[in-house]
Amino acid sequence: MDQTWTVRDLPVLRAIVELYEETGQIVSPNQIEAKTGLAAEVVQSALRALDSEQPPYVKKMQRYSSGHVVMIGAPTGHARRAVGAWPTAETIADRLVSALHEAADREPDPERKGWLSKTAAYLGNVGRDLAVEIGATAINRQMGM
Repeated sequence: MDQTWTVRDLPVLRAIVELYEETGQIVSPNQIEAKTGLAAEVVQSALRALDSEQPPYVKKMQRYSSGHVVMIGAPTGHARRAVGAWPTAETIADRLVSALHEAADREPDPERKGWLSKTAAYLGNVGRDLAVEIGATAINRQMGM
């Protein structure tokens, strides 16, 4: 079976999030087709697949009695995180490790350079859980939790 997430579902979900961000209004399959270049039947298949996901990717999908999706409501936080529009603890951890590597590359002092490199290596490998916990804490603080 061919994988549908990267070639069909993710591009459609990304289009839903982008179109909603641009307009603040419900999205139509025609808009998704224009944005993605995917055929109507491919977009419909993706919308059916996305509609069955729990937690949901969109607040509501309106259909005809035939099952054909005609309107797509606002994307949820789950959708925004899936397309990278909102951070996850994992993406924050990846950014932290990347920033430490970049800082080590720029650091002229060999001792500091070594510490930065070792910290990045630790958080990128065996300390990954700690880095993800740091990311989760950062997200929670931004949300006022």
